[in-house]
Order: sequence, then structure tokens, then C-alpha cells
Amino acid sequence: MNTPSFPDLSPLQRRKRSAILDGAKAVFLSQGFGLATMDDVAAAAGVGKQTVYRHFKSKEALFVGLVSSMCAQVGGFLAGAQDEQSDGSPEVELRALGGALAQILIEPDYLRLYRAVVAEAERLPELGQVFYENGAKVVRAFAAKILRERFDESTAALRAATFVQLVLGDAYLELSIGFTVPDAEARFALQVDEAVAAALR
Repeated sequence: MNTPSFPDLSPLQRRKRSAILDGAKAVFLSQGFGLATMDDVAAAAGVGKQTVYRHFKSKEALFVGLVSSMCAQVGGFLAGAQDEQSDGSPEVELRALGGALAQILIEPDYLRLYRAVVAEAERLPELGQVFYENGAKVVRAFAAKILRERFDESTAALRAATFVQLVLGDAYLELSIGFTVPDAEARFALQVDEAVAAALR
């Protein structure tokens, strides 16, 4: 996946920031926000704690930065999937988008990220906003762009939101709360089929 480039930073600063985000990912997603410390992140990143604070003024800011970074990775992954099918019909493009979305969001790290965001969103409203603006909103925009080939803008936006919800369906809900989902791949394939059919109906 693509790593954010941080164009305003020097090459050394970019490497350190990337290392800090990698460390934060390892710590926050394994320990949860409440138990994680900046010392833990610094150790996981291989940098001093003051270096972490130079890039992120607080643990909360670091967590928001991690959420933004991981959402950007999802967006890059989905954009790549769309590019591969950019000359296809809306059905082909939606199917590729739905398959890619299901594939990445059921990865353990992204399930852990979702749980962590939900756990902290009430206390950290900025976190929920970042997650929505850089995650759900971006995914819906990808779907709406495809659907505008067939529908007007408002209809495409409405159907895009429904499409995403149907792709995720009950299988994602079950996984996100820790249930084991037998034949998850088959379940998501059926949900993608239903989502495509509903969106283009």
C-alpha cells in the first residue's frame, strides 16, 4: 500500500514520521488507545519520545494521525482497484470496488482500527470526523462517481451510500464485534452481488 509522502517534511523527517505511525499502529491496535503510551510508541518506532512529540503534540493527535494515515491507505488501495477497471461498465466497476472494499476492511488491522475509533469517538469528536471524512465519505465518492454514468448526481449519491452498506452487510458487523464468520469470502461475494444489483436497479 502507499505510504503518505508528507511533502512539507525533509526526507529524514518523513522517515521518522512514517516510523512513528508504524509504531503507533502496532501499539494502538494491539493495546487499545487507553492502555497505549507515548513511551510504547517511541520504543516501537525506534525513536526518542521527544521525537514523537515533535511530530504529534499529544497521544490524541497521534491517534488521529494514525486514523488519517490508515484511511489514506484504504483510499489508495480502492483507487488502484478502480483504475484497473476504469474502462469497464458500471457493473464491472462497482463489482471491483465492492470486492476491493470487502477485501481490505476485513483485514485484522482495519477491523481493530474500526473498533478503536468507535471506542474513542465520543470522547474525541475529531477522531470520528477524520474517520468519516477520510474513510466512509471517500468510499462513497468512489461509488457515486461510477453511478453518475447512469444516474443524476443526487440519485448516484444516495445509491452509493446504499451500495457501501450492502457490501459490508451483516458479515462486516459480525467481524467487527469479534464474531467468527464461516465462509466470510463467500458471504461477502454474495453481499457484493446484492449491492451491485441494488445500486443499478
